[in-house]
Amino acid sequence: MPKFFISFQNGDLIAKDDVGHNFPSLEEACAAALASAREIIADNVKSATSNPLDAVIITNESGDELMMISAKDVLPKSWR
Repeated sequence: MPKFFISFQNGDLIAKDDVGHNFPSLEEACAAALASAREIIADNVKSATSNPLDAVIITNESGDELMMISAKDVLPKSWR
């Protein structure tokens, strides 16, 4: 099963996933990343953070970027 790394970007800072998670596919890794991003955005709103989540980055074991999801794309369409 492939290993994917889900990292989070806030401004110039990137919180890198150095452990990784096994998922059967990129689509499943994306679903997990979206769920985590929604939780982070909710926490950002609750705490009125000055440095909110900008993006989620999914990479493979080689460090190749497979997908970047903008935080705005995590929000419901009516909120964008």
